[in-house]
Amino acid sequence: MSETNRVSYVWHEASHPPESRPIRQVYAYVFDARGRVIVLRDNGVWNLPGGTPEPEDGGDRVATLVREVWEEVQVTITDPVHLGYQTVHRPDREPYAQLRMAARLNVLGEREPDPDSGRIHVRRLCPFPEAVELLGWGPSVDGQVKCAATTAVERWGLPVGAPAETYTD
Repeated sequence: MSETNRVSYVWHEASHPPESRPIRQVYAYVFDARGRVIVLRDNGVWNLPGGTPEPEDGGDRVATLVREVWEEVQVTITDPVHLGYQTVHRPDREPYAQLRMAARLNVLGEREPDPDSGRIHVRRLCPFPEAVELLGWGPSVDGQVKCAATTAVERWGLPVGAPAETYTD
């Protein structure tokens, strides 16, 4: 468990949250064929693509991920893999879950405004270690970072950590 501004995160590898724990967010490490990961910057903060389940997703977390990744960074994905979840504990709130997945980047589309905010997020396709550094989440994500890298190497044979050109738009 780690503390960040009185918020704590607990990683649960390769498992799903209990039925009683609401899933508030679904995010993914989206890898291209060169082992790079796409991240986005919104209001000066880097994040993985993903977001909040909506009624139109019908409770399907993959549908949430597909929709959110397209809305935020205009990327289509293939072969999504569930990595686990982290429980988020905030003062005076019930704990909730954030799912983490890994997926393959299929198509990098033309930039469009995010329908939720109207902003076009900066997106960066960069080597995995650089993405982890940009996210700046610290040791609380070591477990999920390891799961994402292992999945990319073992499932897709990707060169995670290999030098690769960074692309930002």
